Amino acid sequence: MPINLKDKIEHRLSENVQKALLSCSKTAEKYGFKIYLIGGVVRDLFLKKEIFDIDVTVEGDAVEFCHKLADEKLCKILQVQDKLKTAKVLFSENTEIDFASTRQEFYPKRGHLPVAVRIGCSLQEDVYRRDFTINSLAISLNKETFGDVIDYVGGVDDIKNKTLKVLHDNSFCEDPSRIIRGLKFAARFGFHRDKHTKELQEKYQNEQLHKDISWTRIKSEIKQAFSLNTGKIFDMFLANGEEKLFYAQKPEIKGLEIQTLLENHHVDFPWLVYLGCVLKDEEIIEAFCFTRAEKKVFSDRDTLLSENLSMLNSNYDIYKFFEKRAPEAVLIYYLLTKRKEALIYIEKLSKIRIELKGNDLKELGVTDGKEIGKMLDEILKKKLSGAIVNKKDEIAFVKTKTK
Repeated sequence: MPINLKDKIEHRLSENVQKALLSCSKTAEKYGFKIYLIGGVVRDLFLKKEIFDIDVTVEGDAVEFCHKLADEKLCKILQVQDKLKTAKVLFSENTEIDFASTRQEFYPKRGHLPVAVRIGCSLQEDVYRRDFTINSLAISLNKETFGDVIDYVGGVDDIKNKTLKVLHDNSFCEDPSRIIRGLKFAARFGFHRDKHTKELQEKYQNEQLHKDISWTRIKSEIKQAFSLNTGKIFDMFLANGEEKLFYAQKPEIKGLEIQTLLENHHVDFPWLVYLGCVLKDEEIIEAFCFTRAEKKVFSDRDTLLSENLSMLNSNYDIYKFFEKRAPEAVLIYYLLTKRKEALIYIEKLSKIRIELKGNDLKELGVTDGKEIGKMLDEILKKKLSGAIVNKKDEIAFVKTKTK
């Protein structure tokens, strides 16, 4: 007897989403389409997790189906991808749903993007291109079977047993980003890899065949995983040997240490603090296609690690040493070296600001551009040493210098 989740749909999905899905169901009935909820939304209904995205797969041409919805004035098509026959659709009350055609894929080169070889295949054929069994479940949205769960790969049992299992032996070879995706799911849901999946992952990582892979996909997954700022993910990352993907060595750092540091110090790229503790291979860093700001984190980290801190004799020296470096790089430097100077800068010195501006100094009689710069630097030294505290003190100090 099939499992039916109609009650869960009614209780867990918003009224607006339910209304949109019923419109889809009626349109599918009218025009003879087979449609299904697919992937994460089904998994999260079983796990009673918050649901953010709704994905519907159409056995056939999803774009054609969405045009039928639009013809019925049930939605507005926002975006269409003709090559894969996918569409993003807006229903009433700003309800967005992604539609995809069932498809089979082929990986012409291991570790790189797949190529769709057949659009409109059966649902069962579509399921086998996915990553893990827990993400390969579907729910019928068709009138006669609405809410029925379709499980071709044992995903329901794996959810019950908290097991993370790939669908076939070539899974990681085809897409090694699944290794990081699995890490994210394991940490979020408390799942464990089954023995065979673990063996396949370790075999792939140990063979070191992954220099020529899609680092863009790896970057996307690692960004999502480490942006959760959960120390457990970093610990699992190292425990599973996943640093081998980056040709890195394990640092003597606990995830909780990084997590706590990031909770206390805001940075723009928290995920890079985790990654920057393990990723050192220059060739791989280049392959990641980092933005200019992201690259600066790594270049600043390397510059800091190459410098000699023995000459830092004052707060001013410490300030100047770290001043122009990305905050993420300073945090990474501290994690890798445990130098107290980095913490002094992060927690205290970086927060010190000069309140006087150039125009203020001109009014106080410092008119030459070079002299203004020198005066600001002298004020900074005094503030960093604690001799000057506020704007009133700054003004008084300038006056003593301009008499």
